[in-house]
Amino acid sequence: MNPFEVKIVPGVLEQMVDKYINKLFESMLDGRTWSLDQFRKQCCGGKSKEWVNLYILSEFAEEIDYHLPNGWLIPSQGRGSQNIIFAGKACKWMESNRNRIDWQAKMPK
Repeated sequence: MNPFEVKIVPGVLEQMVDKYINKLFESMLDGRTWSLDQFRKQCCGGKSKEWVNLYILSEFAEEIDYHLPNGWLIPSQGRGSQNIIFAGKACKWMESNRNRIDWQAKMPK
């Protein structure tokens, strides 16, 4: 015999499940794109845009180009345009290649 009785108020369980599913969908990155600013905050520990451009985007440009099967960067076409970063692929690449990045590198003067 169980001394506890669980009663579920109608609608409460549904609200809890909806909240969980919404959080899950928000955390999924497939199909999402980021700006450089979002990418540097989410994947680069808040490094500056200049640092990310130099030590990640330029350094690994031939690997991350969006034309490649695992590429994730559509580079800026100059003034007035911005980088487009495919979030899911970028996160996977960053996790796989994090040891290749010199995280302690300083910006040249």
